[in-house]
Amino acid sequence: MNTAPKLTMRPYRSDDDFWRMRAFLREIFPLNNRFERYWSVPRLDYWRWHLIPTCETTPMEQMTFLWETADGKLAAILHATDPGEAFHHIHPDFRSFDLESRMYAVAEEHLSGVDAAGRRRLLTLADEGDHLRVEVLEARGYVQRDVTVHHWMRDLDGPLPEAPASDGYTIRSMGDAREYESRAWASWRAFHADEPDDGFGGGDWFANLQSAPLYRRDLDIVAEAPNGEIAAFATIFYEDVNRSAVCVLVGTAAEHWRRGLGKAVLTEGFRRLQSVGCTRVFANGYDAPANALYKSALGSGYRSNSWYKILD
Repeated sequence: MNTAPKLTMRPYRSDDDFWRMRAFLREIFPLNNRFERYWSVPRLDYWRWHLIPTCETTPMEQMTFLWETADGKLAAILHATDPGEAFHHIHPDFRSFDLESRMYAVAEEHLSGVDAAGRRRLLTLADEGDHLRVEVLEARGYVQRDVTVHHWMRDLDGPLPEAPASDGYTIRSMGDAREYESRAWASWRAFHADEPDDGFGGGDWFANLQSAPLYRRDLDIVAEAPNGEIAAFATIFYEDVNRSAVCVLVGTAAEHWRRGLGKAVLTEGFRRLQSVGCTRVFANGYDAPANALYKSALGSGYRSNSWYKILD
């Protein structure tokens, strides 16, 4: 690739930049053959309307830098969802060794975190087969970790398999605010099953997620247990311009594991996506149970490897 043209870097300034970032990710998604080589719009929305207000990650104005051309065209985005791990989103016309290296220099200065040993450190991801990214990382002294993210995907251009829920469970759309507590409890029991229940913070946070522009209740699928409580869920954000979707929150409460509920809610979500014109759906897996579910429900994908650099 050619050396990147002259670009100007500046920090994120205002909501206007957020909406420009959103349009930028929408633009580059098809240019990358409709793969999530970089974030798609659903992941950006999830960051702003869930990770920041609910998980209390650092506000994006403290974690985001933009690269622009002389005429103001957005060429690249660098950010972290919290200090310590850098994400890059680059327009294919501007990608080069020089630009990526400069972006990592900014990330090392502004986006680093501290590891368990008290050392300043930066993490990042490189897709398998991304030789340019690996070349940049090795040149800057990064080392690959034994940590892998699985990126799963499925094209919705054919019939979907049957995935019935266990007897007594009902697959339906998420309800209104009266179900926030039950939905939040299902999330707690899905993702924090080994933690004391006094850490459960209630269900008010779910209003944040429902405020996201891409949130649709008909694509927020839940499995209702015989006692009326929510047992499993699949919240899917659909981006209709590119006719693609991301499973942003999927889980089953521990009391209801191994009953096929995860695949049941996902498959129902896929059917609904087909009906509104979606042609491809994505999910990221970070542990063995999630990857087993996504492999079963989505079937294909690729991996990213984690790299790190000690900066002290």
